[in-house]
Amino acid sequence: MSFRQIFLIIENIKNILFRRKKIASTEYNQQIIKNISRKGVKDCFTGDDTLSISGKQKLIKEDINKQARSVIKKALQAPEALLDFVESKDTIIIRSRYMDKFLRILGEKEGFIPPKTGIKALLFTLIINKFSSAKLKVSFKTPAMFALKDKPVNIYILSHQFHLWLSYINDLPGFEEKTMKNFKNFWETESDSNDLSCFSVDDMLSLKDIIAREIEALNFVKEMAQEFVGQKNSVKKLRAGKSINL
Repeated sequence: MSFRQIFLIIENIKNILFRRKKIASTEYNQQIIKNISRKGVKDCFTGDDTLSISGKQKLIKEDINKQARSVIKKALQAPEALLDFVESKDTIIIRSRYMDKFLRILGEKEGFIPPKTGIKALLFTLIINKFSSAKLKVSFKTPAMFALKDKPVNIYILSHQFHLWLSYINDLPGFEEKTMKNFKNFWETESDSNDLSCFSVDDMLSLKDIIAREIEALNFVKEMAQEFVGQKNSVKKLRAGKSINL
């Protein structure tokens, strides 16, 4: 899914919320227009858009970017240090040579996986315990984890998932199981064909939350890549005896 498709989803959500507000009864209007608070963000519907009063969230996101940049820079020469940091925050690392195959069966991808519940969680623990040296308690609920193939870490690929994980452990909204399921449905299909009209207001606001987390992570990776490429090119110029602007 491209950035254009992501923004189309956001516009679709806003348009549906506005249409509902216009055609609903006065009682329903009052229900929608009321402030809705979710993990530190307070949304108010005004006109055809929402006003997000999220000063606390803004500070948290700034701290996340600083921490992510610091940890990733240190891990450039020793990528496993990134996973050591994750484990130091009580998040489990699961590795298996077959990880990509059974994650595909379960509808997941390598990287950060928020907690799961129900039958899917049970299957998850059973498969992990069979194909990985790490053992999880067989349960209808899994902890947050990183699920990876048993091979050297690619710091550039993992940085996106690392940023999402930092958002999760800092309690930014969007990682609820139902929200993640809704998001994956949109991520894997063409956004123009998605029908959001059956979603509740909370569902749509939560969907906007996880889209925001993804955009923040993607922007972070883009900025880091530009910084690293710039550093690498500067080193090449110095080695070639060329001057650089500092």
